[in-house]
Amino acid sequence: YQASLFLGQAGLAEEAEASRSEAFRCVRLAVEKGVELAARPVRAALPEPKWREVRVEAPPRIDFGGGWSDTPPFCFDWGGTVLNAALELNGEYPIRAVIRVLDEPVVRCAADGAVTQYRSREEVMAPPSPGCPFAIHRVALQMLGVPECGLEISTEVALPMGSGLGTSSILAATVLRGLSELYGLSLDAGELSDQVMCLEQRMTTGGGWQDQAGGIFPGVKLITSGPGLHQRLRVQPIGWSSERQAEFSSRFVLHYTGIRRIAKGLLTQVVGRYLAREVATIQVLHSIKTLAVEMAYAMREGEWDHLGRLMRRHWELNQILDPHTTNAPINRLLHELDPYLAGAKLAGAGGGGFLMLVARSPEAAAAMKLHLSRAAGKSYEFRIATGGLRVHTLLE
Repeated sequence: YQASLFLGQAGLAEEAEASRSEAFRCVRLAVEKGVELAARPVRAALPEPKWREVRVEAPPRIDFGGGWSDTPPFCFDWGGTVLNAALELNGEYPIRAVIRVLDEPVVRCAADGAVTQYRSREEVMAPPSPGCPFAIHRVALQMLGVPECGLEISTEVALPMGSGLGTSSILAATVLRGLSELYGLSLDAGELSDQVMCLEQRMTTGGGWQDQAGGIFPGVKLITSGPGLHQRLRVQPIGWSSERQAEFSSRFVLHYTGIRRIAKGLLTQVVGRYLAREVATIQVLHSIKTLAVEMAYAMREGEWDHLGRLMRRHWELNQILDPHTTNAPINRLLHELDPYLAGAKLAGAGGGGFLMLVARSPEAAAAMKLHLSRAAGKSYEFRIATGGLRVHTLLE
């Protein structure tokens, strides 16, 4: 990657792009090397299905601290630390996949109303075109194997695109989990997280492990990994009481801003800055790991004002990584809400999506909700999800 910077300064644009692409290819190969199942040969055909239909539902995640530290190659060098939570939104798990056996020998893919079908293994195995709505479906089959019987993979995300709630990664987890359940393939939670990271690298969207881990593992938890190509996740629930959780829920507000942003371009920029060994980027990535640990302590002890201060600091560090993390409408809304706020940050990569708001008191939270009811976007009712992925199977 550093060679690409030198070549670019020399005016050799084509050579610089080739060098840059090779750097990201090396990251992708490192991810695949670290995933146990990725080293297995692709199956010519999957075994006979155990079920006629498998439905998988998943919660989205919100990330309080440490997001970006889970992203390769930083996590390969230093390990990652993330504090996040799985949520029910408006009383449901909004990320869903249905895998169904068909009598007709085709692979049919459906995603949010769009439908297509493939009649040969070669069609399924071909690289998806950029922006293909069925990329997750096809790459999942490329990784686990193309079935000989007919198959339908249908997915739905009942959330806005670019929400910042990790929906793409978690949707990939539901598809991989559904396929493994349908065909009786062994895939535990850690392996599932690994497979999603591998899938996203193959799709060229990149990404780390915190999005899918946030939905796969229930509740509020501190997730850590050590250095190395195989990212072994250690999941530690924060261990708060029901009273402490109720205190949090009375102060926390989740609001969709109505602004969308896709993380792929931003992720490439941040990874590129790390590969270039920019000092500020490296310092921020280490700092947000520490903030995630401090946030977990604050939540466990009910130190809500301190949690708010830590979120404010994290928000500042996110803007060092990328100044476009925020924008004028978001800054204006945060300024209006400041009298009620202990702290706030955008979920995910920022630039839009959902705002995570911690109020100074339950009364301030109520006043903030009233203010937001007159603002753009929509506030969501939430509950901490306690069950991880939900899997339903049908024989007929």
